[in-house]
Amino acid sequence: MKVRLLPSPAPATGDGPAPEAPPAPSLLESVELDVPAGESLSRALWLSGRLRPLPLCGGLGRCGRCRLRFPHDAPPPLPAEEAVFSLRELNAGWRLACRRQVPEAACAAPLGLELPQEDFAPEAAVAPEIARARAAGRELALAVDLGTTSVYWRALALDGAEPGATVAEGHFLNPQAGAGADVMSRLAVARAPQGRARLAGLAREAVRRIVDGLRSSDGRVARVCLAANTAMTDIFLDRDVEGLCAAPYRAAHAGHETACLPGLPPVYIPPLPAPFVGGDVSAGLAALLEVRTPRPFVLADLGTNGELALVTAQGELLLASVPLGPALEGIGPECGQLAGPDVVTDFSLSPAGLAAHSPDGSSGPARGISATGYLSLLGLLLQLGLLDASGLFAHASSPSLMPLARKLAAGLRKERGRTHLYLPRGLRLAAADVEELLKVKAAFALALDALLAAAGVPPRDVAALCLAGALGEHIRPDILEQLGFVPAGLGSRIRAVGNASLDGAALLALHPEKGAALARLCAGARVLPLVEDPDFHHAYLRRMRFGV
Repeated sequence: MKVRLLPSPAPATGDGPAPEAPPAPSLLESVELDVPAGESLSRALWLSGRLRPLPLCGGLGRCGRCRLRFPHDAPPPLPAEEAVFSLRELNAGWRLACRRQVPEAACAAPLGLELPQEDFAPEAAVAPEIARARAAGRELALAVDLGTTSVYWRALALDGAEPGATVAEGHFLNPQAGAGADVMSRLAVARAPQGRARLAGLAREAVRRIVDGLRSSDGRVARVCLAANTAMTDIFLDRDVEGLCAAPYRAAHAGHETACLPGLPPVYIPPLPAPFVGGDVSAGLAALLEVRTPRPFVLADLGTNGELALVTAQGELLLASVPLGPALEGIGPECGQLAGPDVVTDFSLSPAGLAAHSPDGSSGPARGISATGYLSLLGLLLQLGLLDASGLFAHASSPSLMPLARKLAAGLRKERGRTHLYLPRGLRLAAADVEELLKVKAAFALALDALLAAAGVPPRDVAALCLAGALGEHIRPDILEQLGFVPAGLGSRIRAVGNASLDGAALLALHPEKGAALARLCAGARVLPLVEDPDFHHAYLRRMRFGV
């Protein structure tokens, strides 16, 4: 089936009759795709490699980012679409691509669809930029952190006056995002050889573009170190992922190997110590051990999967992982967004009520709320009593509410069966968003508690809890303690370590000989099979309360 895509103005808002949408601007070209009938439109479009990657919820029908418009003969709206779009938008033909399948070809003419202009970009517009390039005439090592949501990379000099110096770096959304935001969504696609080859091709092409960009700056990449979780690694290598799809989980290989892939320099894969604790964590450990982080320490990587590694005072390594879902990546909550311009990353209280802050200082309507913004908001609502420990909103007439909380509670409304708290800058918090974040808190707290208990390390003896990624850099430790992510008193020892995975990949790319010692450490690790524990669900439910 052929699908022709055109840019469209943003969907109209509000209810009432919808005027005919104006024609798409002629200066932007269309994109025509050959897609198989019966496949999800969302996957068909955003795994084509021809459009700007979007962080999608993978068919939950909540994020609304896969919106597209049927300019003619729009199918009847589904309940999930009625919950996302206004009546006016529905009448204009806006639908969710994740809830629609590619139809059987009824005629030779392509199916015409429109995407919002901000989401429409041909392939040439999404090539990674080579930032701060000083690669001319140099031999380089390339470190890549292939995350489920984003790809970060760093090119380092292997020769010249400053060996090891960063000559270029950048980041971009993972082009596989159309398969869904979390690891299990990717595995569902990669389970079939054809789907795995498609995802592998997208990731490899992204790395090739980096290599080609450096080559165009007259730099030669001699080797690559690719740090990724076990699932993303096996998909990149186009290897069978069946052992990661159902319990008892098993890894196909232990990593610590160099792969030769078409069109790429040799690619070193760091050790993969467990089915769901991969090379991103082992690379992060390499970076922390290199700088002699005091022990015992915990490395926690909170993405769509929560991965934790504990190094004891004696040098023993314990590992645990739990599924967290994409909420901490800003995906899933109704106003969720990756941090960026016009995105709220923090809330505070003022005499006028809640204030929503963006790093760029913007004060107008916001594009959304990042994960750190959501957590700071929940902390304030708990402090005010507008949210209780179980994650339920208080009623506006509750006598226990302070005047400011009562004022904020006036923004609670129930619409289309969903309860929302309306916030400054055109934002809102859904009751379902609170539940998703409470699930994340429960899963992470359970994993951390289990890891410390298995090692016999009380929270007071932990020298450092190293939080990797943007969450560690931007969230206040006291909020994590208040919400119950970490035990009381441990907040003061939370240390933001940035992108430890990329730092470790850079270390291993520069010094491949360090991989052997890291592999020995990982081979002797104790892995806690938390999800397979018969008591997991009971322990998880006990932690489905904030502050516990």
